[in-house]
Amino acid sequence: MVCSGEVDASAIDSHVLALVMRDNPALACRLRIIDTLGPSPIQPIVARENLSASLKCDLRQALLEMGSNPAARSRLDYALVERFEPVSDSSYDAIRRMRAAAEAAAFLTIR
Repeated sequence: MVCSGEVDASAIDSHVLALVMRDNPALACRLRIIDTLGPSPIQPIVARENLSASLKCDLRQALLEMGSNPAARSRLDYALVERFEPVSDSSYDAIRRMRAAAEAAAFLTIR
């Protein structure tokens, strides 16, 4: 929408932007990054609450081992993912601080 002129600016996740620019290099000359937030943690991978504990554990272990798995490495590289890391609720405190700053500035909604 920015490139077509429908909007003047937009927020976009840096990982998504990197993938789009890789796949559409011509966009690089049509877009300009005017500011960045972060660094901040990437979105978590979530699972349905009623999955068995053993399946959740197996999935978690598989994800954590993918970065050193030669069979998975090319797919991770293509997705621009280095590895998966375990996280806790506190891993997202940086995002909470960004939201608090936006709230303090009355900047949660652009009008």
